[in-house]
Order: sequence, then C-alpha cells, then structure tokens
Amino acid sequence: MGKVITVIKAYPDEGVDVEALAQDIKKLPECNNVKVVEIAFGAKAIMASFVCEDAQMKDFEELVRTVKGVSEVQFEESGLL
Repeated sequence: MGKVITVIKAYPDEGVDVEALAQDIKKLPECNNVKVVEIAFGAKAIMASFVCEDAQMKDFEELVRTVKGVSEVQFEESGLL
C-alpha cells in the first residue's frame, strides 16, 4: 500500500480573512501543505494538500467544507506518492 496526496482548492466567504482561514484549514487532520493563491482580479483562494494511506482514503472536500468561512471547495487532483 502507498500514500495518496489529494489537492483541494477552497474559496473563502466574502469578507473572510484568507490568511486566517488558511491557518484553520492547516489544522485539519492529514493536512500536508496550505498556501494562499491569487485567482483573478485580487481574489484569493486556498490550495491545500492532504496525505493519507490509500487504504484509508477520506473525503477531504467534505472535511474542508466543515471549516467556518469556506464558501466553496473544488477538487484539483489526486495521485500516489
């Protein structure tokens, strides 16, 4: 068995501090890396990666949706490490 990395893009609710939201997402279990990225016209989103064993895959999209201040979550990619 191997490890799987999943990358998620999270969009903040209007008026939410993106840096603070990124820190909240970083506290989630199995979160590997978080960074704030510009998407267009000054709007920002959060790219977060999660690493877990392939036999224990989780729905990281749903996990990120539980964070207060997250407006929308988008799956970006997943693959073996």
